[in-house]
Amino acid sequence: MMCEATLTTDSKDGRAVAKSLNADNVRMDSLTVKTTVVGSTIVSHIESQSVSCLLSTVDDLLRCQMTSESLI
Repeated sequence: MMCEATLTTDSKDGRAVAKSLNADNVRMDSLTVKTTVVGSTIVSHIESQSVSCLLSTVDDLLRCQMTSESLI
């Protein structure tokens, strides 16, 4: 079963933060992560084969985003 989540957040500098998160973009059989930016809004779409992997990935993205935001 495929699990999906979309994380949408506003940022002071959405383009810079999304660029820093692009390193986390991945496409594998069991996990897909794609981050884009629309204006100052960062949109990360995550798909995973398991709920635990999905939650872990969302947690990782949030931590990375928080770190990027604090550096700007």
